[in-house]
Amino acid sequence: MTNVWDPLAGSRSAAALAAQIAADQVAHAWLLLGPSGSGKGAAARAMASAINCSVQPLVGCGSCSVCARISRDSHPDVHRIAPEGPLIPIDVIRESVIPEAARSPFEARWKVFVIEEADRMSPAAQSVLLKTLEEPQPDTVFILISGEEDELLDTIRSRCRVIRLEPVPEQRTVELLTSEGASDEHALLAARLSDGDLARARALALDEAAAERRALWMTVVDRLFSPVEALDAAAEILEEAKAAGKRLETLQKEEVVELAEATGEARGTAAARNALAKRHKREVRRLEEEVLGDALQALASFYRDVLAFRRGGAEAIVNIDLLEKIETWAASAISDGGLVSAVERCIETRGALPLNANQSLALEATLVELARLVPAPAADPAVW
Repeated sequence: MTNVWDPLAGSRSAAALAAQIAADQVAHAWLLLGPSGSGKGAAARAMASAINCSVQPLVGCGSCSVCARISRDSHPDVHRIAPEGPLIPIDVIRESVIPEAARSPFEARWKVFVIEEADRMSPAAQSVLLKTLEEPQPDTVFILISGEEDELLDTIRSRCRVIRLEPVPEQRTVELLTSEGASDEHALLAARLSDGDLARARALALDEAAAERRALWMTVVDRLFSPVEALDAAAEILEEAKAAGKRLETLQKEEVVELAEATGEARGTAAARNALAKRHKREVRRLEEEVLGDALQALASFYRDVLAFRRGGAEAIVNIDLLEKIETWAASAISDGGLVSAVERCIETRGALPLNANQSLALEATLVELARLVPAPAADPAVW
């Protein structure tokens, strides 16, 4: 029988976590640690489903209304908190977490707060959260997710049950994706590109919109002939980010309807609706930022593959569907130094997106710089 832990099958840490919950050893505060790609987000969703599922209590069937709504982040009792810009500010904890944590769940057994990149809470925000972790409501669970353990206060860590997760191996990722309907070819490509990040691999293999975006990103490298083409490409990427945000807003409207149907006009629902509206705005901003970051990551992976092909041949590349293009670039006069600088520029800009008030300008400047560093092999130098 399938359940919500199946996507994490093969992870010993996830299996231990599932066993603790199955034994009804539900802590009021958990800290999920691990590098990017270790499945922390998937584990948090599995936990929220398992402790609230009525079909397979403490396991999570993965298909009932509760599990389905948690999987798409639309359950009224499961709240996800993510950074706004560089930090999770103290106001978010004070206004969106503390008051809501004091209320009883609307329909579930447990009210769950998932705090993504918890290390990006300011020290002041962590201090505000600490009191709630020390004196939690009996039906509230906090799940903190972090890849930077040292950035969390010792007092926060000491109040949490710590679980350390590891990246999903490539072969296991392929097996999971093929079992979910991906072709062998698409599953292997997604596994290579994701570098152990199962959520990203699943999106690349099974989400048509994500696959189409990657196809667009991979045309950009051939169109960076001059500043004009670079600005046009940046405009396309920004448009894709906005379109992704619009699609999410459509889904969010369904969540508002579901919340109204589940809660009616009972006492406290106005606060819940306000909290939901604020969360929706944060989620749209976050998604748009992620799309821009994905574009930069895709460009960096391509330039890295050109370098890798020059050094190690086809076995060293991750964009295995672009071998012919990579061969062409590798045989061109573009210098290794230019490729290295292009990779570094993409990574630097991607990391700085949350800190940048004008993300569109940052993206435009980066693509103009890429056109100078690594112009497509057919480019005419005279356009500069």
